[in-house]
Amino acid sequence: MLQLTEAQSWAIGAAVAFMCMDVLTGFIGAVINRCVSSSKMREGIGHKALLCCVIAVALMVEVAGKHVAGLDLGGVTVVAVCAYIVLMELASIMENVCGAYPELRDTPLMRIFDHAGEGGANGDA
Repeated sequence: MLQLTEAQSWAIGAAVAFMCMDVLTGFIGAVINRCVSSSKMREGIGHKALLCCVIAVALMVEVAGKHVAGLDLGGVTVVAVCAYIVLMELASIMENVCGAYPELRDTPLMRIFDHAGEGGANGDA
């Protein structure tokens, strides 16, 4: 039987909540910009479904590791995967908001998020 830890439960809940907010802000932005597209919505929802599959795979890795190989990862895989998804979704939400409300792009609030991804792969700041 699968028993989620509190950290796993919160991580999965946060990832799903951020995915839902991304879908919502994307739809609101499309309505505001008059570019609602069923094919884009289908693609976006498909991507969210695939992210849920990635979370399920992380759970499967932990269960298999614990019961087959005797390697208890203690929720680390699920929490790490969900944390990464939350960061991806946060960036997408901010892009959606700025796309629909361009006046926010140069505000101090949005500059906080602009600096979050600085440094790049080669370490440039």
